[in-house]
Amino acid sequence: MNKKVNTLNPDLSVGDKIILLYMDGETSVPMGSIGMVTEINVDPFEKDSKIITVNWDNGSSLAMISSTDAWKKIKE
Repeated sequence: MNKKVNTLNPDLSVGDKIILLYMDGETSVPMGSIGMVTEINVDPFEKDSKIITVNWDNGSSLAMISSTDAWKKIKE
């Protein structure tokens, strides 16, 4: 299986597979973790930001914040 990683912080849809590059202030999901997007919502506290819930391969379901965290989408 050949995986291709695209640009930094692309728009995401539910079902997209991603690789985490940076998560502000969190250690339970380390850099390089892979997960699948399960939900995307508008962040009520940050203008033009989204809360992206991810089921991580390590068992966590910690959400990313689009204004502070960094990821790339994996295309299979």
